[in-house]
Amino acid sequence: MEHEICIKGRSFGTGRPVLCAPVVEETQEKIISNIKDMADQGVEMIEWRIDWYRDGTDPEAVTALLRKLAPVVTHTVLLGTFRSREQGGQKDISLEDYLELNLQAAKTGVLDLADMEFFQVKAPEETVHALRQAGVGVVASDHDFSRTPDSDSIKNKLEQMYLSGADFVKLAVMPQDKPDVLRLMEGILSVKKKYPMSHIIAISMGNDGVISRLLGQWFHSEVTFAAFAKTSAPGQVSYDEARMVLKQMERWMK
Repeated sequence: MEHEICIKGRSFGTGRPVLCAPVVEETQEKIISNIKDMADQGVEMIEWRIDWYRDGTDPEAVTALLRKLAPVVTHTVLLGTFRSREQGGQKDISLEDYLELNLQAAKTGVLDLADMEFFQVKAPEETVHALRQAGVGVVASDHDFSRTPDSDSIKNKLEQMYLSGADFVKLAVMPQDKPDVLRLMEGILSVKKKYPMSHIIAISMGNDGVISRLLGQWFHSEVTFAAFAKTSAPGQVSYDEARMVLKQMERWMK
């Protein structure tokens, strides 16, 4: 039996994937402006890429900005992500500072979800628990911008992240060819069959992987990322195009 998560009226785990738009800006003014525009236009979910913010390694600056965003995102799901350079992000940060930043951001009560780079931290299960205790849902994530792992590795990574107690597990990989994309989809279907209560976000990046961003309802990927303004990863399509395709897919799959 599938398990539904509902955040600010958005349903995860039933129907079409929730459409998430990233914010990749350096200044406070542009970040607030972009998020306000997105919220005003009904974007379902926003990912603030904290690593793009010029003060993104400073917990005080990040929490101050989050408090300014509070009245803007009352009806919009907000995911906070500091993507390390090792995982494809913009800045280097020590593990200690990374954990402190995420905990302080979680405690503001403004974020609905916090991204956690599962295999980069030393005690991932403890970190998941600490973030949840701080008041946010956790997206346990792993990114590989160079390749797509083999089938067993895909399944093992997803299983480890799920069993940690994270609310969502996210795997983003780079395909070398079309069979790589299909292997990712097969891995998600297999894990979902074994753990029907799991909530999975799966992305095959680049041009070959575009199909994975649009067929989430078919292979149980619950969030897809699309560019409202600027892209944050290879292969992202525009928000309007993605919304149109996802709605059509939902009609076809009923």
